[in-house]
Amino acid sequence: MRLPLESIDTITEPQIRLRPRILNNTIGGLFVSQQISLFHGPERAPLSLLAHTVIVSAAKMKSASCVFLDSGTNFSTPLVKSLCHSKDESSQVLEKIVIAPVLGLADIVEKVEMLQDLGEVSIVVLDNLTGALNLTGAPGTKGRQRNLFGALDSVRRVINGLDTHVMITDHSSRNWTSGQPTPIGGNVLSHAVDSVVQVDRLRQGEDVVRLLVERCALPSIQPGVIVKIGTKGIRSIKSG
Repeated sequence: MRLPLESIDTITEPQIRLRPRILNNTIGGLFVSQQISLFHGPERAPLSLLAHTVIVSAAKMKSASCVFLDSGTNFSTPLVKSLCHSKDESSQVLEKIVIAPVLGLADIVEKVEMLQDLGEVSIVVLDNLTGALNLTGAPGTKGRQRNLFGALDSVRRVINGLDTHVMITDHSSRNWTSGQPTPIGGNVLSHAVDSVVQVDRLRQGEDVVRLLVERCALPSIQPGVIVKIGTKGIRSIKSG
């Protein structure tokens, strides 16, 4: 179940601090315990790099385990190393990250249930949900949507018990009527998460990316930010 509205004022501190500061000011506050954040966009690369950035930031901050649920071959050890300042830091970060491959929605439920055996978990990153959906059933079928509802309900129950945060990356497609990007998973997914952030490239072939906060449970937050994103991490536009 979602947090009741009256509990919003008692939300704990975010699990991570992001760099650059302008990125942290926009989305850093979303990563609080017992909530699910959804990041969606038309391209896999920016979403996966953002997922790596978040889990590396969490691993740097806390001694607890960080879990990367990988629906394909998304996890990149070289990328993790490039996001660290030294060889020693990258070794420490990699030791904290638990990588768990997922082959469909049922596998997500199984892996999330196993998190209870890890002890303290600072964050769970699922990269990406679309891959798990495609391994579960045909797009648009009622059976796949029912399975998605059940999987997200199980995720919610487990993270409430672990007092951790789940970040989900997901592909999006344009709505034929409105022209607006819609996350794969539709209303079932949108209603099951606490915050939704759109991630898209401003110009094709360039590394300038916009993050737009479409919905969140926080009373005040910057609505969006434009940053440069690449294999060396995320940088402010002002940094050149």
